[in-house]
Amino acid sequence: MANFTIETGKAALEFSRGMTLKLLEGIPADKRCHQPTPAANHVLWVLGHLANTDDFFLSTLTNSEPKLCEKHRTLFGMGSKPTANAADYPAYEDILESLNARRAALLGWYSTLTDETMKQPLPGDLAQFAPSLAAFASTLAWHEGLHAGQISVVRKSLGLAPAIG
Repeated sequence: MANFTIETGKAALEFSRGMTLKLLEGIPADKRCHQPTPAANHVLWVLGHLANTDDFFLSTLTNSEPKLCEKHRTLFGMGSKPTANAADYPAYEDILESLNARRAALLGWYSTLTDETMKQPLPGDLAQFAPSLAAFASTLAWHEGLHAGQISVVRKSLGLAPAIG
């Protein structure tokens, strides 16, 4: 029997990721490091950051080692600064692979949770992000929406038509 809270959380994560991927459509390959304003987040950084976020939270919540390499965490972790030089980043396809793999792993873990584990508070400093595991998926979906908005601004600054709506 499906757990409504778990299924709702997974739906939020899947929806937010689907919208992010939709926003990528039509962005030229040579514009993936376009910054609409100085120091703005660009497409490559946003995608790498979202992969890093899923990896960070999954490894922290499961007490396991991160799957993404140290270089990835340095390029895309909290506090990192995007550069306009595409050569500073892994290939777009590699970033997308990490993005998809880490979200799939997170959704897989989320599916293993129970009513009891969903009620548990997040440990330590993670408690600032959500009061419980049940609320945590909403936080991640919000975080993704924030960065999807940055991709939307990139699209607008390039003169591209809206990807949604």
